[in-house]
Amino acid sequence: MDYIKRNIIDLLLSRMNKEQIIVLTGARQTGKTTLCEQILPRQLKLPLAYLSFDDPDERLRFQSSGIAILESITTPLVVLDEVQKIPVLFEHLKYVVDKQRKTSSTKKTIFILTGSSQLILLKNIKETLAGRVALFNLYPFSLSEVLRNDNQPLITKIWKEKTMTKKDIELFNLISPEVSRAAIHMRDEHQKWGGYPPVWQRDEVSGKLNWLKDYRKTYIERDISDVGQVANIDTFVLTQKLLCARTAQLLSLSEVARDSSLAVNTVKRYINLLTMSFQCYIVSPYYENIGKRFVKSPKIYFPDAGLNRVILGEATVDSGASYESWIFSELIKWKQLQPVEPDIFFYQTSSGKEVDFLIVGEGRILPIEVKSSKKVTYMDGRSLESFMQENKRAANLGIIVYPGKIIAEIRKNIWAVPDWYLFGGV
Repeated sequence: MDYIKRNIIDLLLSRMNKEQIIVLTGARQTGKTTLCEQILPRQLKLPLAYLSFDDPDERLRFQSSGIAILESITTPLVVLDEVQKIPVLFEHLKYVVDKQRKTSSTKKTIFILTGSSQLILLKNIKETLAGRVALFNLYPFSLSEVLRNDNQPLITKIWKEKTMTKKDIELFNLISPEVSRAAIHMRDEHQKWGGYPPVWQRDEVSGKLNWLKDYRKTYIERDISDVGQVANIDTFVLTQKLLCARTAQLLSLSEVARDSSLAVNTVKRYINLLTMSFQCYIVSPYYENIGKRFVKSPKIYFPDAGLNRVILGEATVDSGASYESWIFSELIKWKQLQPVEPDIFFYQTSSGKEVDFLIVGEGRILPIEVKSSKKVTYMDGRSLESFMQENKRAANLGIIVYPGKIIAEIRKNIWAVPDWYLFGGV
């Protein structure tokens, strides 16, 4: 079978040289099982044992004999799938790994744990396996993955080198029209259907939509029932839809509570369930000076365009909000791959100054403005220029990402860059 290479593989392999337990979380159907059961063993050239705790009989077996079962496995690589469903496993795993570490003659076993619920999984890790694991998320396909391009995306180079050079422009200008058209077409498909791997395995529109509808139904019936805390599924579904319609907007809990006829604390709990199961993300505002008046509310993002289509049904969101949500989805996939993972914030003051995203890490800031139009003007760089003037030491370059075809410096050190090139690595 032809597998799309996942960008996270190299990072996983490097951490396996240092850590004995790897935890891979992510939404259901992002490819965790395929990555662990098929791709990684081929890369490592190691045999594996695979156990899934989706199987109730397997859970029952581990309840009584977990340590003995783990110690009886002889393969150097062990994949334990859906581990959030068996909390007792973590104590057993801690015992086995600590015992192997103390026995220098014993060949160490690499355990890869996967799960689709942060809520339960990370709670057990913090309580039992803290300091013994390397944590990763597997997201739906990024644009660079569906383009199947091994080249470094421009955003990585900008983040490393803190600048844009003439050589960057020259390399961009060498891209043939055929390559750029293919990249733009793939970008359009990705923005329309999102990145879940099974969607990309289907050619017909009806097949894609049916899979997404079934996925949402499965999420409601399985993931939410797994974590509990939802008395009425119908009110949860309504709240999910109301929140999704507000993607890329400031989050007003009182407004959502009013529209859903729920208490604010219930809305908070539902948002927590959605974030812990990777359906939405909360982005905090950035404060570089506590003396200034800043917007204190966070923003909410539902990052997968395909899933948003079935959540909203006939309802739609503003094209600008939809595009900003897609850019956010690319940023969260990109940032995990960096040697030191940066943070993502947004910037907004009560007086109206605003920057869509700030990438913050290692003493520097990369401000990114999002424009859904295919042309960028001098005026579009005003917010970035203002922010950069106020943060001269940390922010020496700004990016306007847009769905266009040219790279241009619209103000000093402020560059308009096509989205397919910034993230695609073509």
